Amino acid sequence: MRYKFKNKELLERALTHTSYAYERLKDGKFNYERLEFLGDSIINFVISKWLYNNFPEMDEGNMSKIKAALASKEVLAEASRKLGLDDMIRLSKGEEKSGGRSRNSILSDVFEAYVAAVFLDGGLEAAESVILEALKEKMEMVSQTRGMPFDYRSALQEYLMKLGLPVPQYEVIEERGPQHRKRFTVKVCVGNKEFLGEGNSKKEAMYSAAKAAWESIVGKEKEIIKDKFFLG
Repeated sequence: MRYKFKNKELLERALTHTSYAYERLKDGKFNYERLEFLGDSIINFVISKWLYNNFPEMDEGNMSKIKAALASKEVLAEASRKLGLDDMIRLSKGEEKSGGRSRNSILSDVFEAYVAAVFLDGGLEAAESVILEALKEKMEMVSQTRGMPFDYRSALQEYLMKLGLPVPQYEVIEERGPQHRKRFTVKVCVGNKEFLGEGNSKKEAMYSAAKAAWESIVGKEKEIIKDKFFLG
């Protein structure tokens, strides 16, 4: 559920790309860049606080790795889509045609700006609620696996390698939709089994396929795996 703004101008600014401001508005500075800067710090603070409170035995290095994973462009872009912000972004005609509405770099920036706008409108508690709700699924995965991030591709590959099995093979089997709203279907082969995933980018579809394979092959075993697979 999206936050209900008292100051609508904050929301408008958070959703305004620089290209739109220069093309359609008199004030080229009316864009989300300054909000993005503030939102980045707020998101990192909230994630750091959550890690500190929920993983008392975890060292600084591992907390830093998980924080980077939770605050990655891919995850924040997914949060934007979850809130429906991708349909609300104000883009120039050129940026729209080039697929800016589905670009992770823009979507992650917009989520950061949105968080900052919520903070300025409703305070830290409101912004924290938005972040925790948007990242809930990812944070639950970290909790369930005792601090293991959710990089399913790396986790799946490492898991198979430890068992002496071939690494998974990915293949794009379908592309559909207009250029600015592409949907990809990827197949991953693990031994003689195949798993499918979909996404707005090839990388996202691979992630989805790896997740399906991981959950099917590893299943409940992930709860007792000793090793932790971190991003980077």
